[in-house]
Order: sequence, then structure tokens, then C-alpha cells
Amino acid sequence: MLVNNAGVFDPPERVSPQGLDTTWAVNVAAPYALTHGLLPCLANGDGGGRVVTTSSISQSSRLPDDFARTLGKPPAASSYSAHRAYSESKWGDRLFAQGLAAHSSDHGSALRSVTMDPGTVNTKMLLAGWGACGISVAAADQTYLLAATAKALEGPNGGYFFGGSGSADARDESKVAALWALLEAQTGRTYPPR
Repeated sequence: MLVNNAGVFDPPERVSPQGLDTTWAVNVAAPYALTHGLLPCLANGDGGGRVVTTSSISQSSRLPDDFARTLGKPPAASSYSAHRAYSESKWGDRLFAQGLAAHSSDHGSALRSVTMDPGTVNTKMLLAGWGACGISVAAADQTYLLAATAKALEGPNGGYFFGGSGSADARDESKVAALWALLEAQTGRTYPPR
């Protein structure tokens, strides 16, 4: 079991050592790379393993067809929006979960990959970006439901839980494949691990 839950909302524009927007690097590229490294252990777990990746109801609904040329790269300073960077990264998490499910089934793995909106929870990130508009951290249980109960077994592999249907792009195989190719290029890691 792996829960990809780390995330940032980073109002000052920052760039990772690899030249990626920090929000994209932490929220999308890092879960992709971490999951890649742990995949052999996860695939051998009981029932094939489970990966839960936190997305958000705030995910972008769609991105332009040419997103692969610019996504994750720092924008011009005059056009930077922390909210847009966060929304795009949560879109990336949604498509990552869908792509992981597809790659797992393509390679005969029983790995279950799901994603979700954790709810509006008063974390440090929510307080910094939006203010106290959610529930207490102690009351948040959506991650637990997917990680520790049979809830993640409901619906299709790659499914999105608790936040409506998520981005329509998650059902567009060409966009999932384009995101996957972008993450391979950004991290230098290809699936399945060799």
C-alpha cells in the first residue's frame, strides 16, 4: 500500500533543481517517481497492492492539447498563478492514477490505483491558500477509507472518489498517454521499472 498524499500550494513561484515548477515537482513528478521505485514491492503485495494518490476537487477540468510542451515548466513570472499551478498539478495526479491503472493492467499486475478529493480540510496548505473554510484534520477520513477499507475496490481501476467525476481528460487515453510521456521525460523513469 502506498498513499501519495504529500502536496504543496506554493504562492511564491519556485523552481525545483530539475527546472520544474515546485508545485508540479512535489505534487505530480515526485509521486510518479516514488511509485516507480516502490512498484516491484507493491505489485507483489497481497491482492496486488494499492496506490492511493490525492487529487482535489480543485483539479483543472481540461488542459490545452499542447500541454506537454509547457506543463510543469515555470511560466513567465508575469503569468504565474499559484492557484492555477495547484489546479494543474491535481489534474496531473488524477491522470497519473488513471495511467498507473492502465500500465498495471497492460503488464499483468493486479495493482489497484485510485485517486480522490480528500475533502475541504483545514490543513496548513488550505489555510495558506484559501483560509479556514473546511473541516478539522481530525474529522478527515476520505484517505483512510481508500487506504484501509474495501472502498477502493468499488468502481474501475484508476477511479476517482469523493469529488464528482474529476477531469474529463482522465477518460481521454491520448491525454493520459501524453501526461505519462511527459512524466517519463521529466523524471527519467519508465514503467514498468527495469
